[in-house]
Amino acid sequence: MKLQNFDPVIRHKTSRTSRIVRAILLIVLWVFVALVVFANISFSLGWYSDGLVSLYLVLNLQPHANNNLLILIGILLLIVPVYCGWRWHQLTKEARS
Repeated sequence: MKLQNFDPVIRHKTSRTSRIVRAILLIVLWVFVALVVFANISFSLGWYSDGLVSLYLVLNLQPHANNNLLILIGILLLIVPVYCGWRWHQLTKEARS
C-alpha cells in the first residue's frame, strides 16, 4: 500500500512575537559560536592581538581547549545526521501504521 502525499512535519501557527524571540535567540547563539570558533582558529594560527586576547577573556576561553572544541564539533557533526535519520524513520513508520 503506497501512501499519497506523505508529509510528517507537524505544523501549527506560532505567534509573531514567539518567532521574533526565537530568531533573536538563534542569531545571538550563532554569533557566540562564530566568535568562539574564530578565536580558537586565530590562536591556532598564531594570530595574537590585544582584541583577540580581550575576546578570549570575555568568552572565558582557555587556549588549550581548542582540541576539545574541535572534538565536540566533530561528534555533533556525526550525531545530528544520525538522529535526524532515525527520527525521520520513526515518523514515516508511524504514518504507515
